[in-house]
Amino acid sequence: MTDKVNSYIQRSERWSAEMSELRPVLLGCGLTEDIKWGKPCYGIDGRNIAIMQEMKGFLALMFFKGALLDDPEGLLESQGPNSHSALRMCFTSPDEVARHSDAV
Repeated sequence: MTDKVNSYIQRSERWSAEMSELRPVLLGCGLTEDIKWGKPCYGIDGRNIAIMQEMKGFLALMFFKGALLDDPEGLLESQGPNSHSALRMCFTSPDEVARHSDAV
């Protein structure tokens, strides 16, 4: 866990509990963390895998190449009509993060 991500989560006014629940799940997958584009970003071997994005109504975990992932539970959604490879999971509570941690 990096101090930069600690600081980012502590400064969050809306989604700090959700990020705190999601963070160990991502790190438990063997990903590294850093701040990129001003947000917590997770990767492996220098490649970006996912980024946490604080939206008004939800915390998004955006997978840069989400279109390549298996999604048997149907949790991944498009970011918009012009986004083809990136897909995201949306969370609105720490309990929701916990319920879907295995899918992550």
